[in-house]
Amino acid sequence: MASSLPSQVDALPAGHSERWSVHGATAENDEELLQLFEKVFGHVMSASQWRWKYADAPTRGMMLRRDGTAVAFFGGMPRTIQGPSGTHIVVQNGDVMVLPSERGVFSRRGALYHVAAAFFSQLVGPSLGYEFAFGFPSGRHFQLGIKLGLYAPAGRMTALTWPALLPSQQRWSTTATLDKKNLHLLQPLWRDMRTSWPQYFMPVRDAARWNSRFASHPVHHYELLVIRRRWTGRPLCAIALREHAGHVEWLDYVGSSKATGLAVNAARRFAGERNKKPVMGLFSEGIAPYFAIDAASCMPSDIYIPVNARPVEEGRPYIGQLWLTGGDTDFL
Repeated sequence: MASSLPSQVDALPAGHSERWSVHGATAENDEELLQLFEKVFGHVMSASQWRWKYADAPTRGMMLRRDGTAVAFFGGMPRTIQGPSGTHIVVQNGDVMVLPSERGVFSRRGALYHVAAAFFSQLVGPSLGYEFAFGFPSGRHFQLGIKLGLYAPAGRMTALTWPALLPSQQRWSTTATLDKKNLHLLQPLWRDMRTSWPQYFMPVRDAARWNSRFASHPVHHYELLVIRRRWTGRPLCAIALREHAGHVEWLDYVGSSKATGLAVNAARRFAGERNKKPVMGLFSEGIAPYFAIDAASCMPSDIYIPVNARPVEEGRPYIGQLWLTGGDTDFL
């Protein structure tokens, strides 16, 4: 997939002048982009985490320079999605960065508009590297993108919270840890998942994805659990969790829609073993009802799901039909 994408992108004519230009960013620009990240967000990202995030992206995104200095960046990570009609190569936007000194102009003359418009016009479209783009901005950034004509609304993440359960032996199932040696157990679960939710556009959740996203993360540690039928040992579903000081974060799920109750129970029992912390997770609003069971509280989050507003292709069946969890983000 990565090899089919451009390794360098020409500057966008409308975004180029003697003082500023928009260009594709590659691995050669990583150090400069990490410096920009620190200036924008106020903390350091390690080079290993940056390389992990953009491992499949020869073009990291689009960057804007003013007088030779990087002042803005709009990043994108390739994702493979399975939809009702087959496989789609898309891009997940992230690391949207604009120097504080450039934020005074939030219009079509500003840095954000130029760098994002360059990304969408040169990398996204039926004849380009990615079929469509999506992301997870905050409400404020989402509304700005809508106002500038960069984003089209495609959904919103729902926040679910469950109280912990006291640990107890389950009559019909067992729960065990997944590691790199047995991630192959996800393969039949991923097939079950695709069959169970045929109407949705699902980013791939196979063994390779969980290995790269969770088992090989350079910074964070995740708890990967598989729930099996007690007497046969057959895998029924799997969940990815991350323990925090005050809660357990539910990040991902692989399995059929019929096994979500088992997954919720396993996550709550895991939290019960960790000093009765609540379980919290983000799910796209269309799939949240499948998980909003067993004393769950449910409320809209401040994380929205936009897709690219342009180029506009005929029929966009993925709008409102993206199957996403907090684990689909690159920052949790």
